[in-house]
Amino acid sequence: MVALWILGILLALIVLVLMIRVGVYISFGQELRVRAKAGPVTIQIVPKPEKKPKKKKPKKEKKKPEKKEDKPAEEPKKKKGLGLTFEDIRSAVPALFESLKKGLRKTRQRLRIDPMRLSVTFGGGDPAKVAETYGWASTAMWTFMPQLENLTRMPDPRIHLDVDYNSRKTAAEGEVGISLQIRDAFAIGFSFGIPLLKWFLAFKKSKKARDAEEKKETGSPVAKENEPTHQDKGE
Repeated sequence: MVALWILGILLALIVLVLMIRVGVYISFGQELRVRAKAGPVTIQIVPKPEKKPKKKKPKKEKKKPEKKEDKPAEEPKKKKGLGLTFEDIRSAVPALFESLKKGLRKTRQRLRIDPMRLSVTFGGGDPAKVAETYGWASTAMWTFMPQLENLTRMPDPRIHLDVDYNSRKTAAEGEVGISLQIRDAFAIGFSFGIPLLKWFLAFKKSKKARDAEEKKETGSPVAKENEPTHQDKGE
C-alpha cells in the first residue's frame, strides 16, 4: 500500500513538472538580450548579470620566478562555420516546416508567441540576389505566417520586410517571446528534432562532396619539371 502511495505521488509530481510553463524572450538589433523563464523564475542569460565584487584579502608577496624566454604566441585557430548557403536554407524550409506543424498540432495552441516584432532590411553587393532573397522571404512570410497563427497563440504579430540596395549587409532588429509547457516542448522535439537531424546529416554529406569538387576545380595541375620535351627526345 505504501508503495502505491509513493508511486502515485511520483506520478503527480511528474505531471506537475510537465505542465510547468517555460519560455524565452529575445530582443536583437543594436544589442542582444536573452531572458529565460520557468514558472515564476526569470533568468537573464545575455548580457550576463554583473556580479558584486568580492572583498580581496591581502596576499603575501611571493618571490617572482625567473623570466623564461618568451615563446611566440600561437595564432588562434579560426572556427569554421556551418557553411550554409541561401539555397540550402530555401530547400530545407518546406520539409522542416511540415515536421514542425505536426508538433505544433499536438500542443493545441498552448504555445504562445508574444511579442512578435521583426524588421528585416535586405542588402548586399549584388542587387539581383538581394531582390531574389527579398522576393523569397516575402513569399515565405505570407505562406507560413497564417499557418503559424492558426497553430499557435500569436496575438499581435508585426513583421516588416524591406530592401536597401545601397547597403552591403542585411540588417535585422526586433523582439520575440515564446512560451509553452514542458510537455509541449517534448512533443515538438520528437516531431521536429528527428527530421532536423536527418536533414543536417544529409547537408553535411553534400557539403563534403561540394568542397571536394571545388578543390578539384580550383586545383591547378603541377608541371612536371623533369619530363623531357619533344626536342629533347629528338636529340
